[in-house]
Amino acid sequence: MATPITKFWRGSATPEMSRSDNFFLAPLSINPTRDPSAIIEPDEFKLQGNYYIRCCTLAKPTKHTKRRKSVVWLYGEDIQLKRDGREKFWYCYLCEKQHKQQELPVIGKGNTTALDHLEAKHNINRATGELNPLKQALKDADQLSITDCNNMKSLIFARRLDYFKELLVRWIVCCHIALFQIENSYFRDMLFYLFPPLGNLLPKAADTIRRWVIDAFEAKKEKLRYDMREARSSISISFDLWTSPNCLAVLGVVAHFIDKNGQRRAAVLGLRELMGEHSGENMAEVLLQIFKDYKISGRIGYFMADNATSNDTCIHAVLRGLYPNMSEKQRKRRRLRCFGHIVNLCARAFLIGKDGAKVCKELDIAYRDGDLKKIGELWRKRGAIGRLHNIVRYIRASPQRRQFFRSIILGGDLTEFDKLELIQGQQTRWNSYFMSIGRALNVKERIQIFCDQYEPGQGQKDLSEDRLSPLHWKELEHLHDQLETFYEGTITTEGRDATLADHFQTLDWLLHEIQVGKQKFEELHRESLKKKRRESQASEEFAWLAAAAEVSWQKSEEYFKKADDTAAYYAAISLNPTLKHEWYKEVWSGDERKRPWIVTASTAVKELWLEEYKDKYSVKQPLPTGIPSTPTPRKDKPFASVRNHKRLKISHQSSQPQAQGPDSLDQFIETDIIPLGEDESFDPIHYWNERYCTQPDLAQMALDVLAVPAMSDECERLFSSAKLLLSDRRSRLGIDMIEASECLRAWYGPPPKRSFDDEAISTIEGEPAAVASNEAIKFEDSGDTKRTGTDESEPRIVDHDGLDDEDAGVDAADESHGSP
Repeated sequence: MATPITKFWRGSATPEMSRSDNFFLAPLSINPTRDPSAIIEPDEFKLQGNYYIRCCTLAKPTKHTKRRKSVVWLYGEDIQLKRDGREKFWYCYLCEKQHKQQELPVIGKGNTTALDHLEAKHNINRATGELNPLKQALKDADQLSITDCNNMKSLIFARRLDYFKELLVRWIVCCHIALFQIENSYFRDMLFYLFPPLGNLLPKAADTIRRWVIDAFEAKKEKLRYDMREARSSISISFDLWTSPNCLAVLGVVAHFIDKNGQRRAAVLGLRELMGEHSGENMAEVLLQIFKDYKISGRIGYFMADNATSNDTCIHAVLRGLYPNMSEKQRKRRRLRCFGHIVNLCARAFLIGKDGAKVCKELDIAYRDGDLKKIGELWRKRGAIGRLHNIVRYIRASPQRRQFFRSIILGGDLTEFDKLELIQGQQTRWNSYFMSIGRALNVKERIQIFCDQYEPGQGQKDLSEDRLSPLHWKELEHLHDQLETFYEGTITTEGRDATLADHFQTLDWLLHEIQVGKQKFEELHRESLKKKRRESQASEEFAWLAAAAEVSWQKSEEYFKKADDTAAYYAAISLNPTLKHEWYKEVWSGDERKRPWIVTASTAVKELWLEEYKDKYSVKQPLPTGIPSTPTPRKDKPFASVRNHKRLKISHQSSQPQAQGPDSLDQFIETDIIPLGEDESFDPIHYWNERYCTQPDLAQMALDVLAVPAMSDECERLFSSAKLLLSDRRSRLGIDMIEASECLRAWYGPPPKRSFDDEAISTIEGEPAAVASNEAIKFEDSGDTKRTGTDESEPRIVDHDGLDDEDAGVDAADESHGSP
């Protein structure tokens, strides 16, 4: 019998005394290093407490003498128990060589288990029997093995598994990673090389990741339910309808509110599939289901949506379901209109001119039918912008034309414009024609050279009918200058900080700027008529611009008047301590036509106060300290014209005598405004949070209207992100995973941006210090954008604004459709 020895297995702290003999079965070609005192290739031996016999030493029937070809016999042999030979086990030569404990998989009916062992433990190719070169390269001599990390595994499983799951889910949803990538061997090899214990952490199936995503979604949803239940303001809603790349009618819903800490929040509630027609009633049914799911049915405030009539029907149906006793007038008060869509409609009216609705309908039909000839003719009738549209579409429609356009190099002072591509304007993309014209003016010479030198192929049309004359370029300059007004209005009202006050003030400014533009074009038209006949074409162009400005002004006035139906626009201005009613007086009192609007605005605010807020709210709980209310200095910003229009001048003080009013609103309005300097800003939300206990009714009214954004751009960002999620290879993704992924992506928010890896340099440069933490992810994260005492690197719910996406906030809808 073989001499018993003591075995010390790698990674084990306890020796196995006298459980195995000192022997070697592997041939010298595999294991050339042998103990001189060991028994070489014995017929019988003791292994792990049991006695075995080598099957090769047993007599075999003739039919079993066929040569074995499987890879497993290159690196091992079969053995059987001495006392029971019914089962055979596979002995691994490589484990013997590496002094690892034998796994002894059962063999006989198949070699799969043994092949799995060779592939997983020794990186042997199960088909060829050769060592896998990639995995061999990854197996660095200094790399830790899973066995070497036993002391770390317990820490990972016990304390960090939840954190690891959260980080993995965050990476998948925020970067739009396909779930099956978790099964990718290259990805897993990379992670296992960095940290081998991940082999026991990383799931092996996409279904597991799907379950993790859904679990994380439900956990975050429950936290959001709590936040909205404890919110200080009512829950206002922005929503929009979208057709996804995989042809699902999807309703995106976002909530806007002031949370219990006094912070303004925007949180995605869901992406739900709309069944049946895109009617207001069907959308209302989906919204009511979402409100019930989040348990906020009794706290719904205002609705922000585009100008589609189906949205009017939807909002009225929802309010009838939530508040049966609400009057028709009160329901109309809750209907708000997205400023971005209004600006887009006004800009489109300016570009298309008269009969805009008819022309757009004809264009929609032509695009749907693919009638390129009809599309070109309709655009050509629009003057210079139509010709430019056709030129840009012509160049971008062919790789060869794009190459020819890129090959045009001017150099000199125009070098910076040589590599620029043309931008195609789109009706449903905000400010796209402003960008398109601006780019065309920058590469004007290259466009002219292309039109002169490009030779179309046989059977292809040229650009002879769309060439731009000097007068056309002059018209494009005027168009660009006028469209810049719409661009400024959009930029200054988008984002998390804009309120309904910005909405109405900017619309008032836009109305004035369009009127000024119309007067300028009319004056240019009159001057051109006085000159020689050779400038008659210029006269016609200026006449067309003046008429287009008139159409745009009418469209903006139409939506300006609709503000009278919703007192929230006026309340957001009147309840701002730096504006109050004095803003109306300063802006409108000089115009006899606008002077009556002052009384209209103040009366609407008073009616809202008396009917819905006065004496209807109890004493509030005190607000946590630390909310600033004093004016803070700010840096100079662009778009000075629109910003100055929205600011009340310091020199303009209340002309009314200070007297004790009959109620809180009158007292607030009659006191002096808080003056602001040119370099100061003021946050009215902080102001009213500090008065949440002392003036509960007025503070509630102010926070309700100040929580509402100026436009529904959050929905547009949500759709842009979902479009990236639904790639061609993920077109079968269900609506449940679409909703969970996009909600989580919005709730996690963008990662903190740091410019320096060195913490000391970051501190010197003014970046916020990162707080190191090894604790598991905290699900009770408050979701505020301002946080203290938490790990900046851990996942958290934040406001949706600020996601990096080039298409975010630009898709808009026209009046006749509910989605872009």
